[in-house]
Amino acid sequence: MAIGDTTSVDMEEKRLVVVLDTGVVDASYDKVYVPINSTVTEQQAYDIAYVIAEFTTYTLVGIEFEITQHLGPIN
Repeated sequence: MAIGDTTSVDMEEKRLVVVLDTGVVDASYDKVYVPINSTVTEQQAYDIAYVIAEFTTYTLVGIEFEITQHLGPIN
């Protein structure tokens, strides 16, 4: 492969990040990383975050939905 060659997405990974306010001064927010199936939609990820938050005493302060696309081919 060289600059300008055609590429494609070899694999896509999705990860849900649930951000909680733990009250710790040094790290004001803690993040819980949850790998999820690549077919999960944004709405489903949002709903999953609230389900996870129900199992903790901390306050939910953020929901992040990360998508990583692996490009190839690499020669």
